[in-house]
Amino acid sequence: MVIKKTRAAYVFLPGKQWFSRAAVALMVACAGTLLMMSKAGNPTATQIRTDITDIVAPILAVASSPMDSLHDAGTWLSEMSQLRDENAMLKTQNRQLLQWQAAAKEMENENHSLRELMKVVPSQKSSYITARFVSDVGGPYMHSALVNGGSSQGIKKDEAVINENGLLGRVIDIGDNSARILLLGDINSRVPVVTEQTQEKSILSGNNSDWPTLAYLPATAKIAIGERVITSGDGGIFPPGIPVGVVISAEAGMVKVQPFADAAKAEYVSVIDYAF
Repeated sequence: MVIKKTRAAYVFLPGKQWFSRAAVALMVACAGTLLMMSKAGNPTATQIRTDITDIVAPILAVASSPMDSLHDAGTWLSEMSQLRDENAMLKTQNRQLLQWQAAAKEMENENHSLRELMKVVPSQKSSYITARFVSDVGGPYMHSALVNGGSSQGIKKDEAVINENGLLGRVIDIGDNSARILLLGDINSRVPVVTEQTQEKSILSGNNSDWPTLAYLPATAKIAIGERVITSGDGGIFPPGIPVGVVISAEAGMVKVQPFADAAKAEYVSVIDYAF
């Protein structure tokens, strides 16, 4: 297929080239004229230059806006990348700090328990072994528990067991590295005690409840609610003066005692080797 050029196309092409050349020549002449007028200090040239600047300035401002936006976007992306890295680092540091905080809190609690325990341990004629209190694992005794220490650590049968609040019970079974503790509330528990104010001696007897009672009290005993009960030392198993509990009820000849030591909250205990 052959495309034939018309006579009009040949006429139009030279005319277009001529117009372009004339426009360029005109612009050069205008620029030269303005330059000469500016050099001569002509106020008209200054005014024309100012008018052109007023026209071109908004166009340049619009043209530069995309570049400014691209620069701002690049800065924003760089800052966001830096913030992401810093955030990841802070999260890692926060996890490490939480781990150290948990470890420090555990050590603080253990230190507090051991310090409080030292205040209750009798110093005279006694030595003691500290062990961790373990929850009950079942058996013939309703109120008993285990400690992670046994004959290998020097614990013996019938030794008293205390925590930072007072008496918990006594050792009834021994293994190489464990021992079972008979708690005060068990029906088989018997502890010689004395009331601190009235000095009435009796036996703290467990009844499988949270409130053991005072047995073998004299008929004339007058014990008030709120009176403290401590070990009397009779029988040579429990050292005298260990805090046991407080009287919460004294009705119909039955005196109930609330133990100071709560086995459910015990963590560390001391097993006392008392030399009678």
